[in-house]
Amino acid sequence: MNVVYIPLDERPCNYHFAPKIARGSEVNVIKPEPKALGDKKKPADFDAVKAFMLDQAKEADAYVISIDMLLYGGIVPSRLHTLSEDELVARLKVIDEIKRINPSVKIYAFALIMRCPKYSSSDEEPDYYEYCGREIFLTGQIKHKHQLGLITDEQAQELMLQYADVIGDNLADFEERRRINRNMLVRAVGMLHGAIDYLIIPQDDSAEYGYTSMDREAIKAEIGSLGLDDVAMYPGADEVGMTLLSRAACEYVGKRPKVYCEFAHENSPNITPLYEDRPLKNTLPFQLECAGCVRTDHREDADVILYLNYPSREPVEVWQEDSVGYGERDLNTFIESIIRDAKDGRVVAIADGAYCNGGDAKFLKLLSSRMDILDISAYAGWNTSSNTLGTVICQAVFVMLFGDNENQRLFLAERIYEDVGYCGYVRAYVTNNILPKIGYDYFNAGGSDGEVAKIVERELDVFIKDSFPTLADKYEIYECRMPWRRMFEVGLSLKKRS
Repeated sequence: MNVVYIPLDERPCNYHFAPKIARGSEVNVIKPEPKALGDKKKPADFDAVKAFMLDQAKEADAYVISIDMLLYGGIVPSRLHTLSEDELVARLKVIDEIKRINPSVKIYAFALIMRCPKYSSSDEEPDYYEYCGREIFLTGQIKHKHQLGLITDEQAQELMLQYADVIGDNLADFEERRRINRNMLVRAVGMLHGAIDYLIIPQDDSAEYGYTSMDREAIKAEIGSLGLDDVAMYPGADEVGMTLLSRAACEYVGKRPKVYCEFAHENSPNITPLYEDRPLKNTLPFQLECAGCVRTDHREDADVILYLNYPSREPVEVWQEDSVGYGERDLNTFIESIIRDAKDGRVVAIADGAYCNGGDAKFLKLLSSRMDILDISAYAGWNTSSNTLGTVICQAVFVMLFGDNENQRLFLAERIYEDVGYCGYVRAYVTNNILPKIGYDYFNAGGSDGEVAKIVERELDVFIKDSFPTLADKYEIYECRMPWRRMFEVGLSLKKRS
């Protein structure tokens, strides 16, 4: 099966994770050369991406397409572009051209609702967001609450006046881009069951009220007017390419893997993960369905056992102090169940959503002290809950469909090195204790392959050797990069020790 893969952007989580999961399987993932893609705020070369997509059409069985990459050149450029709606409509027609060349090809696509962060930072937003981002976010909340009748006209005007001087003319630019992007989402919805076979509309950094939620409701209304009931809309972003790859593989093989879910605490499904707008129990079904799976309540019939390590309440960031919801988990019983299923040869996957932005080191250390961590089939614990779910479900599906192999164990090891080691510990340690001494900071890590990358590799090597010695005995780092020259993400690849 040949899958043409158009990633959300050039970061490793979007460009490398899906192809790594597919290695050694019947699914051949074909992606553009890195030089065709952008660099954070620099958009991809549209002509190069278009040419690549059309060149592959005759031999392709399926496409997994980020519409944000096709239209805007990546996730960050989607928030910065000055493209007209006419230009974007012309770009979207590339999907129609692919279908004309190969009418039988399956198109799996996703298009994000543009986010509106609640903090002021221009790292991934327009320059003006550095000094008025928070005020734009709050203005969106006021407008949404007013639209819903939760506050009066007078209250809305009074509240927005508090932020007007700080925002200035920038709100018009922000809202116009949102309008154009929203219209393009509506056009993509209109292509469903025509040029597009399956569509997901994820939300990046969601909140209950604000611009993103207003856009979601407007798009839902359009979906309803078209009589569609199969457009998934849920929190997520960087994992969706993997989710659609999983679905493409399932449909190619003709199987719908049955997944049994086991939580670390009975109340875990009721928590609302950080940066998301709904409880876990409302997001998980979308993650499974969109990945081509079906949830089952019958453990004995399940193809995959998905263990979900979440607190019972009050989730926190990985660097924050635990809430009471962490101590209420019965990790010993949870771990014994994992060990039992692994010994029985089940496909065991761990969605480590205990913390936002990093894996649960205490849990993983306890688990690895009782079993070979590589005997599980899949693991993820990075960034948001949805990022974690989409990653681990995709890997579990590939193990179930095509069997375990050294490529899968290598990706599993990379997740522990990165999610637990880097995200959970090394990132904060290096940022707080080393960077200030050498003239760098969280948003400035120098070159992608510079001094900071070497320090990160050294500290990560020390952490893994100390925390997961059996893993360190089998694998070593052969590449460590800071792809966007900041500390948030790392580009990490391992190899087996000789």
